[in-house]
Amino acid sequence: MKEVKISPSIMCCKVEEFKPYLDLFAKVKLDSIHFDVMDGHFVDNVMLGVTTYNDVKRLSDLPVDMHFMCTNPEKFIDMYHIMEGDKISFHPETTYQPYKLLQSIHEHGCSAGLVLNPGTPLGYLEECIDLIDYVTLMTVNPGFAGQKMVPSALEKIERTRKLLDENGKENADIVVDGNTTMVNAKAMRQAGANVFVVGTSSIITGLDTFEENYRKYKTELEVIDL
Repeated sequence: MKEVKISPSIMCCKVEEFKPYLDLFAKVKLDSIHFDVMDGHFVDNVMLGVTTYNDVKRLSDLPVDMHFMCTNPEKFIDMYHIMEGDKISFHPETTYQPYKLLQSIHEHGCSAGLVLNPGTPLGYLEECIDLIDYVTLMTVNPGFAGQKMVPSALEKIERTRKLLDENGKENADIVVDGNTTMVNAKAMRQAGANVFVVGTSSIITGLDTFEENYRKYKTELEVIDL
């Protein structure tokens, strides 16, 4: 059974609360900090910038999971000078060379992942599977927080887990991103997900409640009988 890991989305934290949240993230020994980069082209939103990434790395030693929602992600990845040990994922349909980009990410000392939208086929994953460290499945349409989980999300998690296991990638994580409420997260866990990007719909409700929310969320997912 794969370990349950929690990755809070830093975009869900107020700027003035970055430092105290990052201290709390370190205190509970989070797996990673989720960091969304959006270009206003591939998705209808713009965030988070190079300065914000540098600030997070200056204030925290935790790994950062960089999720590039950008057309031509290789151009944006180069802008960030991402530090060794961090994680980098992108949407394969946004680049002409997804396989080559995965190779480049490994060469920089980072874990490499593909992100699949609700309408993106698993075929991309099949063609790059030897280079995959993790797969992020969008359980909402990318770009904005506060959406509801798409109906096909659970079935896609199951198919992804089966594909990974059948191709010798039992150790690859499945990350789920979007509307990871406690109710939804339990169903996602049962379907085969083990890493949960969380935000305001789950545990980021305030500095004074984060630690309690985190421990309850993680504990309830860990006791699920797969």
